Amino acid sequence: MPWSAPERAPERAPGRTPGQAPGRTFVRAPEGKAGHGSAARLVLEEAPASVFAFEDFIDALDFLSHRERDRLKLAGEEILDNLLCHSAPLEGGGIAVRAARRPDCIALSFFFRSPGFALFASNGGAPLPIFDPLHRRWRGIGMVMCKNLARSISFRPGSLVDRIFMLFAPEPDEAQARPDRPLYADVPTR
Repeated sequence: MPWSAPERAPERAPGRTPGQAPGRTFVRAPEGKAGHGSAARLVLEEAPASVFAFEDFIDALDFLSHRERDRLKLAGEEILDNLLCHSAPLEGGGIAVRAARRPDCIALSFFFRSPGFALFASNGGAPLPIFDPLHRRWRGIGMVMCKNLARSISFRPGSLVDRIFMLFAPEPDEAQARPDRPLYADVPTR
């Protein structure tokens, strides 16, 4: 049976802040030396509604800029969707997510256990996009998008837990950014 997204609930229930998904607590803790990074983690159920809980989780990360949160949401939702659609059933029924700011990068990690993940990872991870004539759609485009958004993606199968690590370049500090020109002014346009 193909997966389909449930009807989306209202953006926020009354009295609910972005860091309070129903039945979940986002844990935010300092990491390393003071001021050198922050981290947060979340455990998701193996259910389509987890995509919305993931969005709320990323939106609540106050140690990331708006643009950084957008990149993590876009790439992370693709990974989460692939896990829910192609790795199910997950052993243990859950996916742990960790987001962290380090001095030189932003890390987004997924921890889960899937019987088929070792085979996927042994084939080099994400294959090149191909057209699926049976379903009349391209497969693999989302992983290309993830590779373009992230600095690196690592697929690590394990005997107890499988892991996907994504590292992102941080946005320049506001003090370093030049307000007189766009962030990507050096990129040629047509």
